[in-house]
Amino acid sequence: MLKVSVILPGGNHHQFIIKSERTDDSKKTHLNDKIKVFESSNASVVKIPNITITDVKSLSEKIKTPAPITEKNKHCNNLEVVLACSNATPIRSHDGFGYTCCFCTDHYVNPEDLKTHTLMTHNNSADKLEFMKKQRPDAFLLKLDITLLKCRVCDESIETIDGLFEHLQNEHKKQVYMDVKKQIIPFKFHGKELKCAICPLVFSKYKVLLEHMHIHYRNYVCDICDCGFISRRAMLNHKGSHKTGTFECSKCKKVFPTHMRRIAHMNAIHKYMSFPSKCKICMERFKSSPLKDQHMITVHGMTPVIRKCLACDKTFTSQQALRIHTKKYHLLERNHQCTECEKTFFGGDQLKNHMLKHTGRKDFQCDVCSKWFTRKTVLTEHMRIHTNDRRFTCLQCGRGFVQKCSWRGHMRSVHGEIDDNPLTYVGKTADA
Repeated sequence: MLKVSVILPGGNHHQFIIKSERTDDSKKTHLNDKIKVFESSNASVVKIPNITITDVKSLSEKIKTPAPITEKNKHCNNLEVVLACSNATPIRSHDGFGYTCCFCTDHYVNPEDLKTHTLMTHNNSADKLEFMKKQRPDAFLLKLDITLLKCRVCDESIETIDGLFEHLQNEHKKQVYMDVKKQIIPFKFHGKELKCAICPLVFSKYKVLLEHMHIHYRNYVCDICDCGFISRRAMLNHKGSHKTGTFECSKCKKVFPTHMRRIAHMNAIHKYMSFPSKCKICMERFKSSPLKDQHMITVHGMTPVIRKCLACDKTFTSQQALRIHTKKYHLLERNHQCTECEKTFFGGDQLKNHMLKHTGRKDFQCDVCSKWFTRKTVLTEHMRIHTNDRRFTCLQCGRGFVQKCSWRGHMRSVHGEIDDNPLTYVGKTADA
């Protein structure tokens, strides 16, 4: 009779009494049946007949082998470690006005207020575990505010999530799993600008910044266009845009080349009745995102984001306006070529006005003198003659002029000035 000891995970000590060693494999009891006998017994010594030394080794190895940890559990562990050992703050979403807490429905306009709320109210593991239970492994995405990131164990400042993980592993012996896809997305909030935490790009909206982060976290890649995505769900949604064909709207019978464009049409025209943008505070809908943004500023008091041109210090209230200004005046883009001469223009409207010089077409007539003009703006300026609208006034002699060009000629010939400083005349508009 042979006595063999087995130590289970957790330190529990168990012993086997082996009565005999058999070599007849055909009569040997299946090892899984022996495990069931062992697991169902509470005794410290279990007598299992007809067991061999090989069976005991296999039995002990099977009992000692821990169950594999799922990727979701690894993410859950990493999240708990990050939130317990740092001042990082998870963000559920942004509704165009404020940032919503991951653990409750509270939302804050200032990310710093959300950070204070999270650290003070949800500083417990129960809330974190409840949050992780709701996450699907293929769609898991944790948006984390790492502004002024610090280790709460030693108060050391750290720049990145990877740096935090390495610090917690090496300095504080925390269990962190690095063999999982990087689905913890960092955000840094400094001032009113939304800057990417990885590259120097600046964005006008949180939603656009979040979409940009797919570039840095290519966990899943589209095999058609090589675009990268953070989650598998985002990649599958994107791949739908590559499916082309004939997709008919069931409401108005319009046909679209892709399924995604049909869905966008259904939502914008039929579901939301041409008002796709919604205010998350009062639920009012708008035809465009800029109109909704203006509503947020005037009605709900949201502070407009002022964007400054780095080349000439001009400021703009929208990213689109800043982008157009940069391309037109600093990059000097001129993609519209005249077919009659070598001139090029930034926009199609400029080219259209220029083409009137070649065609000589005049579609606008004065109701007073019946004179024809090529453009409506020229007709509007001409009408000032009939109304005696002398809006451009010389500040030196008080003489008024209908057109700005006449005022300029007066300043040069009479007063000897060649500078077109707008402060030297009084006008109702500055662009006449």
